[in-house]
Amino acid sequence: MSENAQTIPERDHKTRSLAVPCPQCAHFEEFTLADAPRDLGPSHNTLPTALRCSQCDTSIPLALAAHVDPSGVLDGCPACEYHTLCIQKDMNPRFGVILVTVTFGALLFSGLPIPQMLMALVGLAVLDFALLRFVVRRLLICYRCKAQFRGFPPGPHCRPFDLSTWEAHDPPAEA
Repeated sequence: MSENAQTIPERDHKTRSLAVPCPQCAHFEEFTLADAPRDLGPSHNTLPTALRCSQCDTSIPLALAAHVDPSGVLDGCPACEYHTLCIQKDMNPRFGVILVTVTFGALLFSGLPIPQMLMALVGLAVLDFALLRFVVRRLLICYRCKAQFRGFPPGPHCRPFDLSTWEAHDPPAEA
């Protein structure tokens, strides 16, 4: 098992699922490996080789057997064959921004004195840290095709999110 996989908590690897984009219509097709054991062992070669898009009925090829080793570690994207995946918290970033904005607004208009407001912010920061550290799970995302993989321990080519790599593979916005 890789060094990265040992540093990611075991709770993050209970249910394996993936969401891969359709090459035809860009719809993300979701699939759960419900019956796959944690250690794939001999069943390693029985992983699916393709998915069917529910929107346009296109076949989406997958190279899971090439990127998932027998111990279940995922290293590289089975959908587009890109070599590096990013490790990220599985949380909606919009929810986080809304939560911070609402909290700030509530504290601003609460009429609390500054020391009590700071104590409330420190308490919320500790709660936030505890939730992100012990409750929120991680997922792997492909930099190139943006496919998402949940429940797979990361391999040696999986790294924490890097904005410059993400932007290098992000298509420019159309004007």
